[in-house]
Amino acid sequence: MRVLITGAAGMYGIALTRRVLADDPAASVVAVDNFSRAFPGGEPLTALAVSDPRLTVVRRDCGELTTADLEPYAPDAVVHYAARISVPESMNDPQGYFAANEQTTFRFAHAVAGMRRPPLLVYASSPEVYGAPVRVPMDEDHPFHPRTVYAVTKAAGELHCMALYRWWGHPVVVIRNFNTYGPHQNLAGYPAVVPTFVTRALAHQPLRLENGGAQTRDFMYVDDAVDAYVRVLVKGPSLAGAIFNIGTGIQTSIRTLAETVIRETGSRSAIEVAEGRRSDLPALCADTSRIRQALGWAPRTSLAEGIRHLAAWLRSTGA
Repeated sequence: MRVLITGAAGMYGIALTRRVLADDPAASVVAVDNFSRAFPGGEPLTALAVSDPRLTVVRRDCGELTTADLEPYAPDAVVHYAARISVPESMNDPQGYFAANEQTTFRFAHAVAGMRRPPLLVYASSPEVYGAPVRVPMDEDHPFHPRTVYAVTKAAGELHCMALYRWWGHPVVVIRNFNTYGPHQNLAGYPAVVPTFVTRALAHQPLRLENGGAQTRDFMYVDDAVDAYVRVLVKGPSLAGAIFNIGTGIQTSIRTLAETVIRETGSRSAIEVAEGRRSDLPALCADTSRIRQALGWAPRTSLAEGIRHLAAWLRSTGA
């Protein structure tokens, strides 16, 4: 299998690259990334490419790639992770998010669809497209009520990709990733809550809870998430048109997350309460019945175990 991955230097991209190459000696990966983010512990893709000739690293913004650029790689599947992913940052830089997420996805998806042998296109989306929940857990038919620029750009990306399937029959699968964490997660700018808490806990700094930490999320370890992507890639174009949620189906409050992080890292951090942000959703929790039935996928890593893995990686990087 030949897989082209955008956003390949991010947490998801690195994990999927390693998994694809580990699973199949005949597999190859084209890793596309503009390398615009920070890399705690060093950027790993270049070193991996030196040691494994099956990996090709392309230092380009995927939105710049044309069909002619993509043809020589002849991928069987394309996984589009590349995106800016911070909810609050999207409200401070709406034009940047529109360009990086919606416009880039539109251009890239159409470049992929124009190939002589169009590959399976897997689009990585977000439960933020659902907005405030009308039911929990949230299934794939939950109404769309995006209320931030980030959420709107991810919803638009889904629609652009699915239009290629509905009009042209191009094989497209959408995966809505609930709150994922793990090694190689970005720590700069507007980092996600799990790496923020673990980093602060390792330094014995206070963990701040917005709105008292009552809001809940569905926290999934990256290796479990990547296993879902691998199953989709193996199943291939027969899944065209499918939309899947991936998550644990377990609601964890931000306060419980903080307490778990402190316990699993042996931290002396205190918990502080802070004023919450306007855009914060009260709950996100995945109904994963569809992907369980279709592909037999289920997460295996508990929150405590995943936090220990992340803490060990952060210690190894000195972050």
